[in-house]
Parts: sequence; structure tokens; C-alpha cells
Amino acid sequence: MKYISIDIETTGLDPKTCQTLSIGAVIEDSNNPLPFDELPKFHGVIKRKNISGSIFAINLNKDLIEAIKDYSVAKTDDLKEECETSFGCKFYDEDQIVEALFQFCYINGIGPNYEDNQEFLDGMRVMDGKGNSFPAITSKLPKTYLTCAGKNFASFDKKFLELLPRWKQVFSIRSRVLDPGILFVDWKNDEAVPSLFECKQRANINGVVTHNAVEDAMDVVMLLRTKY
Repeated sequence: MKYISIDIETTGLDPKTCQTLSIGAVIEDSNNPLPFDELPKFHGVIKRKNISGSIFAINLNKDLIEAIKDYSVAKTDDLKEECETSFGCKFYDEDQIVEALFQFCYINGIGPNYEDNQEFLDGMRVMDGKGNSFPAITSKLPKTYLTCAGKNFASFDKKFLELLPRWKQVFSIRSRVLDPGILFVDWKNDEAVPSLFECKQRANINGVVTHNAVEDAMDVVMLLRTKY
């Protein structure tokens, strides 16, 4: 099975009043599990001029918000690139990040085979700065169906993602989500499904939950991989 583990960082819990700050994604193929450091990874941070949300969440993501600030005041392309290298991400306008994630999925084999449709070979394509060619996002673009993994993805991340510009035009999330929590339940002693940190402890995976979106997405892949 090929799936995409997705984690987001936000300014709070309510998607109607809070903001998505970053998206981390890792693509895994359970039939061909690559070394962890070779897995395709996406880490996109949304450029924002204003931040609103809960004090707790904003404080939790203070390093991320500091990186957004540093990028916003960088005067040259070299300084902007330095910010991206330092934080291990790419910065996008809010209306660009869905296209960036789509291109990441496309180049890593997630989505329909667009090459079967001559329409996408006759000019309806865009290029990135590295010379890669992608289908353009138009009203005729077939949706990319995602098998997603993530801790609390269905009840939290999905709600924020679907509010991003063009998300529903480009992506459709399959209803069955891979959540590692159910794999590590102690049915006799737990009163709730274990947290990501508790899952890691039970799987003997060292390290804390960093609240870095791509690292947390990787944690989910590591947890699921213990079961196959």
C-alpha cells in the first residue's frame, strides 16, 4: 500500500478561527519500504503577515512563527534561502501550498496517470524551477485521491486542510485513515486512545514529539512500520 502521512501545525484547535502554519508529509510504500532518510518528504510553511489563535498553540509554535517572521523580513533571495535551509522547509503563500503539495504527490507517483490523457500533454502543464513538468491545476484536472495516515488526522488535520484554497479542487481524502493510535491501545488499562508520544514509548521509538510537521509525519510512518 502506498500512503501519505500528513501532519500540520496550527495556531489553535478551531479551523474556523485559527490558522494553518505548516504542512509536513511523508510518502510510504509498505511493499517497498525505503530507509527512513530516503523517503520522499514535503515540508511547507505558509507565509503570514498576521497570526491569530490561542496563546497555548502560538507559544508551542514560537520557533515556527519566528522562522516565518525571519523569512518575511529577509531582503534578498540568498537570505530567504538561508531561512529555508535553516528550518528545513519551503515557504509558500497560502494560495500556493496546495499546488506545491500536489506537485510533490505527482512527482512521487500519487494520483491518476495523467499521461494517459492527451489533454495534459498538449500544453496544460507548468514547470517548476528545477525543470520538472506538472499538470496545471484547472477545472478539468482529475482529483488526486489520498490514502492518509496521521495521529488524529481525520478529526483535526483534515478539517484545516480542507479550508485551504484549492484543496477540495485538487485532493480527495479517502474515508479510511491510518491512525497509529489504535495499534498501541492497552485495552485493559487505557481510558483513551494513546497520544503520539505514548505510541512512540510503547513502540520503543526514542525521542519526543517535536511539533515539527514533517518530523511528526515521519513518527507516524515509523509507528505503522512496526506492524508490517
